[in-house]
Amino acid sequence: MKTYLRKNSAYYIGAWILVCISTVFAVVLQFFKGDVLDHAIAGEAGTTFRYALLLIGFILGEVLFYYGYRRMSDRFAVRCLGQLKCDIFASILRLHYVAYKEKQQGEYVAKYSSEADLIRSRYFQMLPLFWEILLKIVFVSLALFLLDWRIALITILLLTTPLYVPKLIEKRLQRATDEYLKSVEENLAKVNDWLGGFEIIKNFSIERQILRRFEASNTLSMEKLLRDTALGAAAQLITTLISYLSYFIVLVCSIGLVLSGEFSAGDFFVAIGMIDQLSYPLISLAEIIRQLIAIRPSCAAMERFIAQDSRDADMRSLPGVKKEIRYDGVSFGYTEDRPLLKDFTFTAAKGGKYLIKGPSGCGKTTAINLLLRYYDAAGGKITVDGVPITAYDSTYSAITVVRQEAVLFHDTLRNNLTMYGDVRDGMLLKVLRDLGLERFANVHSLDSLITENGANLSGGEKKRICLARALLRNTDVLILDEPLANLDEGTAQKIEDLLLSISGKLLLVVSHQFSEEKLPAFDRVITLGAQ
Repeated sequence: MKTYLRKNSAYYIGAWILVCISTVFAVVLQFFKGDVLDHAIAGEAGTTFRYALLLIGFILGEVLFYYGYRRMSDRFAVRCLGQLKCDIFASILRLHYVAYKEKQQGEYVAKYSSEADLIRSRYFQMLPLFWEILLKIVFVSLALFLLDWRIALITILLLTTPLYVPKLIEKRLQRATDEYLKSVEENLAKVNDWLGGFEIIKNFSIERQILRRFEASNTLSMEKLLRDTALGAAAQLITTLISYLSYFIVLVCSIGLVLSGEFSAGDFFVAIGMIDQLSYPLISLAEIIRQLIAIRPSCAAMERFIAQDSRDADMRSLPGVKKEIRYDGVSFGYTEDRPLLKDFTFTAAKGGKYLIKGPSGCGKTTAINLLLRYYDAAGGKITVDGVPITAYDSTYSAITVVRQEAVLFHDTLRNNLTMYGDVRDGMLLKVLRDLGLERFANVHSLDSLITENGANLSGGEKKRICLARALLRNTDVLILDEPLANLDEGTAQKIEDLLLSISGKLLLVVSHQFSEEKLPAFDRVITLGAQ
């Protein structure tokens, strides 16, 4: 978290300076209160009025500088949170695809939302508050020494006792916070999973069953939160009781000094005001320390997540395909006892069209995933223009993949086609017309909104828009993984014709349902059998 402190040090230091000035005003005005009282008792009306005006001036000074401090500290916390969220999202995007799929999407959402917001409230907001309280304690303590060293020593010794409470239950505080965050992650992961299957839930009419499961997960999460807050409440209760006991003892000592004639009424008034200003900050400081202690493991875990190894730094990307891609005796299985590919040999020349077919589970998509460097072959090798594919960390720059499920963002048609790149409208309209999407081939439609995952489009339209996006990227290799899945016969026939009309690329089609009469249009058809 030190990175965010360093980046926003100007706001942090600004808040520190402003709260220093505000605290000085707050402490000095306590003495003016005593002077006003003493001069009023002595019947000195003019002097009392002057001191009262000074008192008002210092009150205004304290309030205004404290307002400036709040604005500065809030800006510090918000900027830190914004930068933290940017780093979280960037870290997620840097993940290798296989590593990303090891966790549920909801866990990443929880890290971006709940965990980041908790770090804001218990760390970024607490740091300026910690210094605010600590500075107030220091200044008030010094002022008490100026008033009477005996009262100062008694006050500091007694009122600092509650500060040790959070340290005594440090492990329990941290464990409670960790358990709460973990339960939130699990709950969000389940919610995300259920919402992703919303249509299935409605189709099978299982709303009640899902709601019961949600209630169980949500209840567990709330119980963890209650445990976390209960520990905080217990710590604050103990702290408050000790503080009030200490306050009573100091009050008795101050009364003794008044009775012995060592304190005037004004001095007693000042002393009580100072003790009031010291007791609440000390209670607050104990709570702040508790928050900072409890959030420490979460901050460390977040730092590890953000600092995880990135393949982007010195990534070696496949520059392109000049001649061919070759699978030479490739073997692979997700488990050693069940190989999906065994001694798979296949050569695909640039500009050719190739179909990999076979029943579900025979390794068609796996063969493609090996080419994308999601996994490494257990045996044999894959080469591009004679160079082993293991020489590259990524092949994305030379290969465009269109998967079975059409993925479209909740954005305009233009942005879904260009992927936020700069592509001329004329080219966009031409590709849309070439793919039979005439109703979208106008400038007005380019700026129309596509809802999440293309919910406002037909299945065929979604497939064609994804294909248009792939063609606009213009890479050497185009892979289409089960492009005919979930389409009616008429739409599937049109998609087949569109695929076979593509030229100038190495086209790899993975499908188990391509029309038999169109197979001769491919340069080669590779049939994989179930292992």
